[in-house]
Formats: sequence, C-alpha cells, structure tokens
Amino acid sequence: MAYLLYGLEQGEGFVMITGAVGTGKTLLIQKLLEEIAHRNVAMASIASANLGGEDILPAVASAFDLPYESRSKEALLQQLKQHLIELRESHAHALLVVDEAQTLAPAALEMLRILSNLEVKGRALLQVFLIGQSELRNLIINNRMEQLRQRVIVSHRMQPLGEGESLAYIMHRLRAVGWNHDPELSSGIFVSVYRASCGIPRRINLIMDRLLLHGYLEELHTLDVSALTTVLNEIREEMSDMPLTLEDPAFADHPGHENRNMPAEKASQSEKVESDVSNILLRLMRETIRIRKVMSLRKSEASFADDRMTGDDSLLSSGKTKDGLE
Repeated sequence: MAYLLYGLEQGEGFVMITGAVGTGKTLLIQKLLEEIAHRNVAMASIASANLGGEDILPAVASAFDLPYESRSKEALLQQLKQHLIELRESHAHALLVVDEAQTLAPAALEMLRILSNLEVKGRALLQVFLIGQSELRNLIINNRMEQLRQRVIVSHRMQPLGEGESLAYIMHRLRAVGWNHDPELSSGIFVSVYRASCGIPRRINLIMDRLLLHGYLEELHTLDVSALTTVLNEIREEMSDMPLTLEDPAFADHPGHENRNMPAEKASQSEKVESDVSNILLRLMRETIRIRKVMSLRKSEASFADDRMTGDDSLLSSGKTKDGLE
C-alpha cells in the first residue's frame, strides 16, 4: 500500500503490481480505492482480455464514459486528451487501472505508454496502474519495451504469505466469523495448510473452506491432519496443480514463480535492479514522511506564536499589559 500511495503521489507514469494468481492483487487495489475515496481522483478501470493495439483506445474511452463507436484512432486520442485536460482543469487526478495486464498485446502496452506521455505545461494528464500476473514483467522485458520500463516509477511483487503470516491469516478469518474452538484444530493443521497452499491466500481460503465443510458433514468436533489429507485428496482430483505432498513449499519451482521463463543471468540482473530501486524508494518515502512531520510541527509552532501575538496585541490595544496593569 505504501508503494501504491507513493506512486499515486507522483501523479504520472506507470505503477506496476504483479504476483501469482491468488496473492491478493485485486484486493490490494480495492483497498487503495477505499484509501483515496476522499481525494479528487477520476478513476477508470479495464479488465484486459487479450486486448490488441487497436482495442485499447476504445476500451479506455469506454472506461472514462466517453463515446468510442465509429471513431478513428486519431479522433479517440484527441477526445481522450481533451477529457483529461478538463479533468486537470478541475484539479482531478486521472487514474487508469488495468487489471490482468499480462494479457495485453505489446502494441496495447505501447499505446498505454503514449497515453501516459500526454501532458500540459509539463504535467502528465494520466497515470496508469498495471496489475497482472508474473508474466507481465517478462512480457515487457522480452519485447524490449525500454521506453515503457523507464516510465515505471513504482514496481512491486505480491509475495505468498510466510508460515507465520499464514497462521495469523487463518486465525483472523476464524475469529472474524465467531469461531469458538469448535471444531478444534490440531496444531499440525496450520503448517500443513501452509505447505499445501504454498502460502497463497486464495488457496488457503479454498482449503480451509473445504476442511470446515468436511468437518460439518462428518459431524467432527476436532479437525486434524488426517481430515486435511482427505480434503486435499479430493481437491487434487479437481485441481491438478495442487502440491502432491505436505512438504515445505518449493517456491522456486512453483507454477506462479516470477522468473521461470527468464534466463538465470537476466533474472539475477532484474532482481538486483528492482532491489536497488525498492531501497531508494523506501528511503525517499521515509524522508518524505520525516519532512512532512517537521513541516507540520513548524506550522503548529508558528500558529501558536501567532495566537500569542494576537492575544498580546488585543491586551495592549485595550490599554492593559500582559500582567493586567493599567
């Protein structure tokens, strides 16, 4: 969330959020929109489904509630620009959220880059959030979209939960619905669910839902690893990509791993660059917060001093000193 808010404050370029299926990308965006609901943000969103270069402008126009049928590419581009200018004149921040961005054709991504370049008086008219699965990074890198990469001001990967986080997540959801330890969960349940789900929240939800349903149907008041194993065997018949054992997750070999199609050397270089950028952004965010606190403190002190001066002036103007003497 800190990365997203920082990127939003910049008001330009691309913010890119990627991660495996079920790691919470869409939920994160929903929480962001709740966070910025009080701001003057004109937000439009599209869920891309293999959109090509000729499809993206009509999709963006439709997202901003603009007419798009029977209009040429040039007419749509001018119409979008004029609409964005009007939003800027009303002091609104124009934001386009593109979900499932990994399905976009390279030509569609290039058109989004062109839209992000629209500006007036040196100020960008549109900011774009790209939300997608891990393949989105590879799509940009493999197609050598260097100009787009340079426009990405914030990039973050949604990682699976760790073992402790998985436990806390399960307990939170149980307590949220009034769980009173019936059914009782054996100590081995939590680590086993973590291993079977590879720490992916959506899979944790699925496994726990099916486990509790199994306990209800079988009238069980204690759920143990044996019950979980029965449930997992049923799920595997429906989902072939579920882990075959309850061993520790091998994230490097997981189907959703970020760099599975990327040469090792290129992946290593990419990881290093992203790590350096992340560290720089974190330092910038901390410094921004520190400066804001200092400025707020100085403003409070100045306001207090002004109040004191105003109070002293009113006393003097009435012919009294601060001690109340004539």
